[in-house]
Amino acid sequence: MKTPRALALCAAIVLSAPLGAFAQPAGDKTEEADARFRRGVELYNEVDYGAALTEFRRAYELAPAYQVLYNIAGTCYQLKDYACALRAFERYLADGGERIPGGRRAEVERDIAVLRSRVATVEISTSAPDVEISVDGVPAGKTPLPEPLLMSAGRRRIAAEAPGRPAVLRVVDVAGGDHARLTIELPEARAPQGPAEGAGGAPAPLGAPRMDRAPRQQRSVPVFPWLATGALAAGAAATGILALGASGDLDAELDRYPGDARAVERARARSEALALTTDLLAGAAVLAGGISIYLTVAGAGPERGDGERASSPPVRLTIAPASLELAGSF
Repeated sequence: MKTPRALALCAAIVLSAPLGAFAQPAGDKTEEADARFRRGVELYNEVDYGAALTEFRRAYELAPAYQVLYNIAGTCYQLKDYACALRAFERYLADGGERIPGGRRAEVERDIAVLRSRVATVEISTSAPDVEISVDGVPAGKTPLPEPLLMSAGRRRIAAEAPGRPAVLRVVDVAGGDHARLTIELPEARAPQGPAEGAGGAPAPLGAPRMDRAPRQQRSVPVFPWLATGALAAGAAATGILALGASGDLDAELDRYPGDARAVERARARSEALALTTDLLAGAAVLAGGISIYLTVAGAGPERGDGERASSPPVRLTIAPASLELAGSF
């Protein structure tokens, strides 16, 4: 059995030869194929095996000469893609046939024996037909596959994809000489997402409220009660200032000598009236402020079934010279 070093040297024998020296494919693409083959040889000698493999494969597509398969096999071996090398060598022997010298055929057969100990065969089946299978990112065909897949020993990433179904990725470890079976269950096809449905499967109208969330309650600030509170507070302040002035006038009349009884009485009446008015306005402002706070916290009334709020309960405030009357329902 040949060593890995001998296998690499076997590939180098043909890698040094130009394509036109051993292949004469028909067509106008021969020149491009020859150029790509030479570029592949240069890249191989520069140890850029990935790029070299691409050039060799492109040359074979343009001009399918069996000799190029030998170069492809040797480059795949350098990349440790033993399954690729095995397939290329087997195709090389099949296509070359009697044109391959006996010594070369014997060497390749020994190389194939080495490679077969480094590959595994995996039979893949899926729960649905027409599923695209790829191994390590390389497409391998659609299920049902005509034959088991040849895989290099090691950890392999197998992906299964089908239209309308979520992709499935399986990671498997295979050893040389394994014959394994792998069944991939694909999830059911996803149903197309349409508009939201209402009761009985009928589409819900646009703008319909969501049933899984309570409607948000919008609270409004009662403007009029707060304006009334502000006006009463301002009136109480103004009359309070006037009451202080009237109290000063009363004191001045009382201190005047000789005093005027009628002037003193007028000053006293004015001072008492302003003081009473100030007290009434201040009390009304406090009461209106309490009502405003209540209406604000309560949200200006309960919410109706149709989403609108009931109007605020009527409140009537009556100010009399000697009393304050508040009427309404709460």
